[in-house]
Amino acid sequence: MRKTDPRLQRAADACEAGRHDEALAALLEVFAELDGPGASAGISVFFTMFMWSRLAPDYAPARDALAALRDEQVRKLLAGDERFGVDAEGDSGYAHMRERFAIVVDMNEILGDPASTRAMFIELERQDPVRAARRSWQVMKALVDTGDFARADRYRGDPLRLLDGVNLDARTLHLFPPAGGAPRLAADMMNLTNDVRIGMAVLRGLGRADEAEALRTALLDGLESPELRALAERELHAPGTINREITAHRIAYETSRPK
Repeated sequence: MRKTDPRLQRAADACEAGRHDEALAALLEVFAELDGPGASAGISVFFTMFMWSRLAPDYAPARDALAALRDEQVRKLLAGDERFGVDAEGDSGYAHMRERFAIVVDMNEILGDPASTRAMFIELERQDPVRAARRSWQVMKALVDTGDFARADRYRGDPLRLLDGVNLDARTLHLFPPAGGAPRLAADMMNLTNDVRIGMAVLRGLGRADEAEALRTALLDGLESPELRALAERELHAPGTINREITAHRIAYETSRPK
């Protein structure tokens, strides 16, 4: 079994103990290696970004450092360098976490800066509309948060397109698998409810409130599992609920592995 990189554990321990400067130093070292050609298989991109999300909001030097790293990632992306580092053998993190675009979006989520994500996307649209369209699903929240409902409407597609697949998978898959398995059903539920929430926000932003409510009803009526229906209601009421549960599942796995 792959061991967790000790620098990430040191960062977690230092953050917990309030030694924020020590945690930041470890994270900067790990992040520099992740975006290089020889990243260790023990470095989890997921856990690294989770540690940034813990440290940056309450520690100004970490926030400033993350913003500077974000700016460098944007520069590389817009120069045509789309890949973040090199895949490390054995990395169990989600595949899209290795795309530079997704890394920037995650950074801006941590920084609370949707305007930066929107600006990056608009520049990508200008450079390469096809490339931008492939990435559009990752910026929908930022477009809604910045009130760019017309642009979001152009890209959002059918918000219920994942519904049949979720119903099918719910018959055989655990919501949160044991032993560190990828929470595929939970992730699909998060994507489905996110699409519906975005669709509702866009419709309301465009003055189409009745259609927004009809979309919500279609999601809840369409979910066959009472458990998933309740989960969708919680997510629509408190956005981020499913992501927090997925994160808790992943962190429990990461921290339980041999150090």
